[in-house]
Amino acid sequence: MNEFIELRNHVYANESNYMYPHRFLDDYITKSKKIDFEERLVVNQIQKIKQLGRKNKLDEKELGELFSFLGVHSYTDRFIVDTVLKLSNDELKPIIEKITTDFLSQRQYSSQQLYHVLDVCMECDVDLLSDEDILFMLQKYKRDVELISNLLGYMDSFKRQGFKDTIYELVTVDYPDNLKIQMINLLGNLDSMETVDQSFVRENVINEKNKVFYDSYIRALASDSEFEKQGISIMQSMFYGDFEDSGKGNNGGLAVLLKSLGEEISKDSSVSHVFTITITQELTKPFISSYGDDHVFIRLPIYLDPSVSDPFIKRELFIKRFIGNFLKQAKIKPDVFHIRFLDNASRAVAHLAKELTKKLVFTLTPDPHRNMFDGSGQLKELGFNELIEKLNKIKIGDELIDTSDGIVGIGNAAVKKELEMYFPQLTDGKINRRMKMIGEGIQLDQSSDIEGVESYSARFAEFNKAHKEFFERPVILNVGRLSVLKGQIELLKAWSKSKLSETHNLLLIGGDLERPNKEEKRVIDFFEDYVKKHPQFKDRFIHKGAMSNLDIRLLEENIMKRDFDYPHIYLCSSVKEEFGIAILEAMSMEFLTLGPIKGGVKSYMSNGENGFLIDTSNWETIAKETENHLYDSKMNKEEFKRIQAAGQKTVSENFSINKISTEFVSFYLAVKGEENNEV
Repeated sequence: MNEFIELRNHVYANESNYMYPHRFLDDYITKSKKIDFEERLVVNQIQKIKQLGRKNKLDEKELGELFSFLGVHSYTDRFIVDTVLKLSNDELKPIIEKITTDFLSQRQYSSQQLYHVLDVCMECDVDLLSDEDILFMLQKYKRDVELISNLLGYMDSFKRQGFKDTIYELVTVDYPDNLKIQMINLLGNLDSMETVDQSFVRENVINEKNKVFYDSYIRALASDSEFEKQGISIMQSMFYGDFEDSGKGNNGGLAVLLKSLGEEISKDSSVSHVFTITITQELTKPFISSYGDDHVFIRLPIYLDPSVSDPFIKRELFIKRFIGNFLKQAKIKPDVFHIRFLDNASRAVAHLAKELTKKLVFTLTPDPHRNMFDGSGQLKELGFNELIEKLNKIKIGDELIDTSDGIVGIGNAAVKKELEMYFPQLTDGKINRRMKMIGEGIQLDQSSDIEGVESYSARFAEFNKAHKEFFERPVILNVGRLSVLKGQIELLKAWSKSKLSETHNLLLIGGDLERPNKEEKRVIDFFEDYVKKHPQFKDRFIHKGAMSNLDIRLLEENIMKRDFDYPHIYLCSSVKEEFGIAILEAMSMEFLTLGPIKGGVKSYMSNGENGFLIDTSNWETIAKETENHLYDSKMNKEEFKRIQAAGQKTVSENFSINKISTEFVSFYLAVKGEENNEV
C-alpha cells in the first residue's frame, strides 16, 4: 500500500485540480506529528482562501478578508493573489480599487503585504499610487530589494514620470547589479535610452565583472532586428543555471540537453528559431548568445533573493511581466512555449503563454511526488514548510496538466504507467491524447571538434602526468552537479568501504570550486575531511570541478583507451534520475554503466543486458549491489564487453539528439495545429 498514491486518488476523485489539495493537507497533518499554532493558522487560511476561490465572485467583505491574510506566509500570499486575479472581472475591479486604496492609505502595511498589493494593481491595471506614495515607499523600503524591484516595475507598467532624479539617486545605492540594470532600463523606457547619462552609468553601474553583459543588453534593447523568418518559433525555459556552467551550482544535465536540443531543432526547415531563457544573477556573460543555426540563449537579469529556499514563489508575477515585456521589446513572437519544472517560474511562463494566446507544452515529471513517501510506502514526516513547498509544486503540476496544449513524458510506455500512478488525471482520455513520451538525447559526434580535441589533449596530458598512477587502474567515474541527492558522498563511502577500492580508482567531476554554494561546499568539505581521515585514498580518489561537456566527453574517450581486466565503470549515484544525460554519454563511450533503479533510467537500461540498475539509497546498497554485479556474478571480461557494446548500441540507435529533435519538432507542429502532424 502506498499512502501518498491513495491520498492522491482520493483527493482528485472529489476535487477540481485547480483547488489546492487541502484535504490532502488535513489528512497528512492528521497522520503527522503535532503542528504549532502558527502552522495551524496557515492551514486554516489556506482552507479559507480556497473556499472563497470556489465562488464565482467576491463581495467587499470577502475581498477584504483575503487582503487581511497577506503577510502571514509566502505560500498563502501566493494563493491569495492568485484567487483575487482568478475572480477579477469588470464587476470586481471597483471593489479591488476601493480595498486597495483603503489598504494603502493607512500606511501600516509590511513590505511583504505591499509587494503583493502592487502585484494586484499591475495585474488588474489599476494605477492607485500618488507621487507622494511612491516617494514614501522608495524611501521607507530602500533596503528591501524585491520590493524596490516591484515598485520600479509598477512605475514602468504605468509609465509614471517625474522620478528621474530619484531613480538616479537609487542607482548610487549598493544594490545588486541586476536591480541597477532594471533602474537604467526604466529610465530608458520612461524617456529613451539616448537620454540616459552614460558617464553616470559607467561610474555607478558598469564594472569589470558586468561590462560584457551590460553592453550586450543595451545593444539588444536598441536593436531594430526582428527574429522572424518562415517556420514556427519555440521558447523553452531553463531557470536553473547556464549553458556555460554545466555541473556548477544547481546546473545539471538539463543545460546540456537544452543546448544541443535547441541547436538541432533550429536546423529543421519547419522551425524559425529556438529561444532558451534563463534567469541570471551573475552578470558575467553576454545577455544573448547564439548556438547553431538559429538557437538563441537569453540571460534575463531578474533579481532573486538568494537567502530563501524557493525564490520563485514571491516573484512569479514579476517574472511573467518581465519576460512578456522583453519579448515585446525584442519583437520575439514564440508560437510554442515549453516549460520543464513544477515551480512558480514555469507557472509564470505558462500564464504568459495563455495571455498571449500561444501554445503551451509541459514536460511532466513526478517530482516531488516520488519523495513524499518512504520505502514502505508510508508518508514521510516532513517539516511544515517543506511540506507546503512540496504540495505547492504538486498543485502546480496538476494545474499545468489542465492548461497545457501538449504534455511530454520522459521515457517509454513503462514510465508513462508510473506517471499515471502519481497523476491519476492522466487516465482521462482527453488529457491522455495530449501526451507523448519522448526520451532525452545526446550529441554522438561531439568529440569530432578538432580544435577542442587538440586543446583538451594538452590539458589531459598535464592532468595525466600529475596523476600518472591514478590512470594505471580501472576508473569509476561520476559526473554531475554536487548535491546530497546526487549521492557523491554516498559513492565515496561505498567505494572506500568495499572491494571496489581494491580494483578501481574513483574520479568525481562536478561543482564550482571557486565559488561553491552552500550545498556544494558541504560536499566538497566532506571530500576533503574524508581524505584527511583516510590518507590511504589520497592518490586514488580525485575530485575535479565542473568541466565543459566537450572536455568530459574527451576525458571519457581517453579513459576508455586504457584496457584492464576489470572494466571502466560509470556509476550514477543519484537517489533517482528522471532520465540521465551523463549516463547516456557514458554508455555511448562504452563504459560499464550503473544507474539508479528509481526514476527513468530503467526505461532504457536492463540489468545484465546493456548496464545494471542498482539501489542508490545509501552507500551500503551502492557498494553491495555494485560488488554483486562486478565480482559475484562471475562474469568475465568478454561478457562485460558485450554489455558495454550493447549500451553503446542502445544510445546510438535510440538516443541521438538528431532523432530526439525530430520527435520534438513533430510534436510542436502537432500542438500548433499544423497539418499532417498529430499529437
